[in-house]
Amino acid sequence: MEKKETVKQKKVKDLLETLASGDDKQQVKAVQGLKVHGNETVIESLLLTLANNPSDAVYSEIVDLLNTPKSTKVPAEIAKALVDKRFVEIRHTLLTTIWNSGLDYRPYLTEIVTAGTEGEMMDALECITIIENIEGEMTEDQLFEPLIVLTEYLGSTRDGGPKLDLIREVTATLQNINNML
Repeated sequence: MEKKETVKQKKVKDLLETLASGDDKQQVKAVQGLKVHGNETVIESLLLTLANNPSDAVYSEIVDLLNTPKSTKVPAEIAKALVDKRFVEIRHTLLTTIWNSGLDYRPYLTEIVTAGTEGEMMDALECITIIENIEGEMTEDQLFEPLIVLTEYLGSTRDGGPKLDLIREVTATLQNINNML
């Protein structure tokens, strides 16, 4: 026997269909509705809309929602997106929403530093901003993988420049934290 869709699930489904419509005004209304009725399950749809170069109004609404999420399950979704090739074009936006959200991203340092090393100079800048603003104690387990990613990047990069300087700063910051543990 099938369970009936709850009213909330139906509302979210309808809002996601409207979001996919391509009509700017309707998309803005859909994002506003998702701020109220959505949860972490809508993140991928929002990011797909962002990745498809929406209007400025739709872009602003989605970024506002990502900057002020209510669910503590959002960081896992954003972290997955950081290393998802479908979202490379919006990686900088994702990194910006991480430090704006105020949520705990300590378990996702590996994804954050990976995005910083794979991305442009501005991605590396966001990476150091995130790390400098992380609140709470970090554990050796949380630092181990990110430090490996950073060390491998530094060992394989032949370019100089501002991005490399930022990655070195990220590495030094994490190593200092690790040394204090």
